[in-house]
Amino acid sequence: MTRTVLFTGDIFRLQSRGGITRYFLELMTRLQRPAEIALGVHLSAGVHAGATRVRAALRIPAVRGAHRLAALVNPVVDACWLGGRRGVIVHPTYYRDPRGLPSREPLVVTVHDMTHERLPSQFRARWWSAGDPVRHKAAMCRRADRVLCYTEATRRDLIGLLGVSPEKIRVTPLASRDWSTVSPAPAPGATAPFFLWVGERHAYKNFDAALEGWAACPEAAATHLLCVGGGPFRAHERVAIERLGAAARVRQLTASDAGLRWAYEQALGLLYTSLWEGFGLPVVEAMALGCPAVASDLAPLREVGGDAASYVDPGDRDSIREGVRRCLVEGRAPGAARRREQAARFSWDDCARRHEAVYRELE
Repeated sequence: MTRTVLFTGDIFRLQSRGGITRYFLELMTRLQRPAEIALGVHLSAGVHAGATRVRAALRIPAVRGAHRLAALVNPVVDACWLGGRRGVIVHPTYYRDPRGLPSREPLVVTVHDMTHERLPSQFRARWWSAGDPVRHKAAMCRRADRVLCYTEATRRDLIGLLGVSPEKIRVTPLASRDWSTVSPAPAPGATAPFFLWVGERHAYKNFDAALEGWAACPEAAATHLLCVGGGPFRAHERVAIERLGAAARVRQLTASDAGLRWAYEQALGLLYTSLWEGFGLPVVEAMALGCPAVASDLAPLREVGGDAASYVDPGDRDSIREGVRRCLVEGRAPGAARRREQAARFSWDDCARRHEAVYRELE
């Protein structure tokens, strides 16, 4: 019997776009078996595309307080669509209390990273520390029939930090989006030449260190720093930018896929200096377009970047400064082919095949 995969709507209720939503959208459109998602009240526009059947969905704007509205309605949606289901494989899209999932059906859990376990101090006294579903990660892994992760580094952490049995872990690497379907369009207000930062900037993403390393590099004095995504600069970020005398050279904007492709293709290099990651999608996406990546010297990012990325110590501003200088000296062209080859090692089709193999194990 071919079981339907029943996805929960959790991650689409938390973010309008991001690495985890990208993963599930790419996966769902490639599955060779029936799939549906109990979406509920959510924030994501992209989830309605593809072959996956969407259930009980209402999209609301990603504005302040949206999560609270969703939290009132979605337990009812989940009770209706998850509670009585039989003959399905349940695959939550984010961490949640496993007691709210069908208890007799096979459960597949994806662990996106082990940042909370490795860097607990980065998450103290934050808005997500008490109520964030990540507190259910260990319980979900215990309950799961299969635990998926993106890298061998996370597999080792699952065994060492959470005590997950190696026999039920499967590694399913992510990949770059298919840029061939995206026509580049200049990002409004971007000033060349620039280095690029993509995505969130909070806490463990370590944006402040990247900002200081870039600003301290004499060879980069004529360059700009373009931040795509992550929302407008926060007060402390504006203070830091002013203190470094870089207010005229740093810009934040939201870009479409067309604008992001243009930014990757025009950038002197991507700065990706996280303190920990599960995979690092911007690194492989940048390399797929030949863009140099200055990345943290961490095991997960080493798996993604191979010998095609330039690695720095994320805790050392001088190391980041040297990475920026090295990127300028080496330029884009010499290593572009090697970067594209490294990115091509990762495929969403392969990711989907690995998931299909996991689902077949549970039928």
